[in-house]
Amino acid sequence: MITLRRTMGFAVLTTALSVGWIAGCHEEKPPEQPVTPVPDGGPPSDAAPVVTAPPPPAVTPCDAVQTAALTTMFAGRQKDEAPGMQAEGAPTCNVLPEGQSATSQIFTLQQGYCYTILGASLPTVSEVDMQLELDLTSGAPVPPAFGAIKPILLTDTDAGPNASMGAKQNCYQWAFPIPAAVRVTIKSRTGTGPVAAQVFKKKKF
Repeated sequence: MITLRRTMGFAVLTTALSVGWIAGCHEEKPPEQPVTPVPDGGPPSDAAPVVTAPPPPAVTPCDAVQTAALTTMFAGRQKDEAPGMQAEGAPTCNVLPEGQSATSQIFTLQQGYCYTILGASLPTVSEVDMQLELDLTSGAPVPPAFGAIKPILLTDTDAGPNASMGAKQNCYQWAFPIPAAVRVTIKSRTGTGPVAAQVFKKKKF
């Protein structure tokens, strides 16, 4: 009787161990976390930020003090470089970063008049360039001789902080019978600071 009980106990223990081993073998694993693929050539997470170049300095209008100073400079030069002439409108005055330019308002060249254009700058600018250009955007008639290309009518040849076109006894005359819409472009070639242009004209007898 004792032998039978031991045998049955051993059998029960063996069966329990077998069931536990089988259950352990079939234990489910936790689900794997999905991995998001990284596109080929994509930047690493610790990549340095992209640095963009700053925009170029802006062209700004002269303030009242700068405009007054340059207007006084034109008045001092007028007697020698634009004798007997009157100012055509207000000066074009802007603070120009080096290498940048500004243009005047469109004005009209008329037959029978003589024109002089003076350019000036304050001491922070050491070289000024200036041109008189025929404007083709205003819709004004253009003499056929100029075709469809935007021509340069005058270019200053002065070196230094001042410029002039048609100065003294060489004032520029518009030879065509129809008026022409034009504008002055002035550029700071060297230096940054206030730069201005003033147009003068007189009746040519």
